[in-house]
Amino acid sequence: MKRCMMFTYKIETTVDSKWNQNLLKSSHASFFHSVEYLDSTSKEFFPLYVSILDQNQNVVAQLKMIIIKSSVLYSNQISDTIIKLIQKLSRRGVWRDGPIIHSNNKEDRIKILQTIIEANAEIFKKYDLVFVEGYISPYDEMVDNDYIQQFLNHGYALSSYVTYVLDMLKPIDEIWKNVARKARGDVNRAKRRNLIVKKMNTIDDLKQYLLLHNNWVKTKGLELSDPFRDIEELWNNYKKGMEQFFLAYKDDKLISAVRMVCFNGIAYANFVVSSDSESTNLGGSYLTWYTIEWAKDNGFKLYDFSGGSLSSDKNNKNPLLFYKKKWGGSEHSHYNLVKIQKRYHFQIYRLLATLFRYYNDFKGRKNKKIITKHDYEQ
Repeated sequence: MKRCMMFTYKIETTVDSKWNQNLLKSSHASFFHSVEYLDSTSKEFFPLYVSILDQNQNVVAQLKMIIIKSSVLYSNQISDTIIKLIQKLSRRGVWRDGPIIHSNNKEDRIKILQTIIEANAEIFKKYDLVFVEGYISPYDEMVDNDYIQQFLNHGYALSSYVTYVLDMLKPIDEIWKNVARKARGDVNRAKRRNLIVKKMNTIDDLKQYLLLHNNWVKTKGLELSDPFRDIEELWNNYKKGMEQFFLAYKDDKLISAVRMVCFNGIAYANFVVSSDSESTNLGGSYLTWYTIEWAKDNGFKLYDFSGGSLSSDKNNKNPLLFYKKKWGGSEHSHYNLVKIQKRYHFQIYRLLATLFRYYNDFKGRKNKKIITKHDYEQ
């Protein structure tokens, strides 16, 4: 345990239920800091839990970092060689929507943040990481220039991101009025064409989702090493109410699905997958509105559509961000932070990752013609 000013830190590989209880002290703590997020004994990654303590041993901040040892979830025969090279060069730590600082006192927050950065430095050395990457919470309204400067002072590079968030305390009629006209039309057309949306209720529903996800991945030029690898973890999270799956059908055929993660009153659209059928776009729109209504009915305070890098949205041409803007959410700016410890390894990793992406894009365009013929009810 190290000391920095009036605060100390501890780093653990496992925690008990008190971790989540402490997270709930903060209104901006999301699923991505909960115990349930990637809480695994996988060979590919493992979680670290950083707690910041005051002089009375009270938890005043938390950071969950995932140490990624390899990336074998997606693969294909030709790219396996590239993947093995990337794995040797890409041992890294990643966090999302954090750190979670419970204090509202600005002076204390800066000292706490300095302690977190010191803890990160220990993690860097202990786990021999190539780089660390973090995403600052878009819900933390006290993030300011002084906050960001603490990271910049310690060698972190900064890039701007954006996400789109609905205030679910607004009346549902007001939310609907703020949805773009085209999106409202797609929802109404989906209803007229008898698309059916349902919330997952059984393990068989979950298997259908995973099979659809597996086929969607093939359109990206990739293959899942095991489509059902995480089924037990997903099912357990579903039973806890922390993950929900919604499925859209056309003529009894699954065409689209969305995976929601839920914690602390925040519903987050974590993953949307679709087949390449002609009804897919309507299925996605219908699912989006259905899950907004579901979040409203179940008392959530925020609905996060997720977002992306602002650098990818020059002249508003990023189709993914354009789609998410249509639903009337407020634009929330946040930041991506990267600190590189082994620059030569990092540069080779980035080069190989780029080549890997280009290859998969090419293969994905070829696969799309095949995937559309697959029946997802296997």
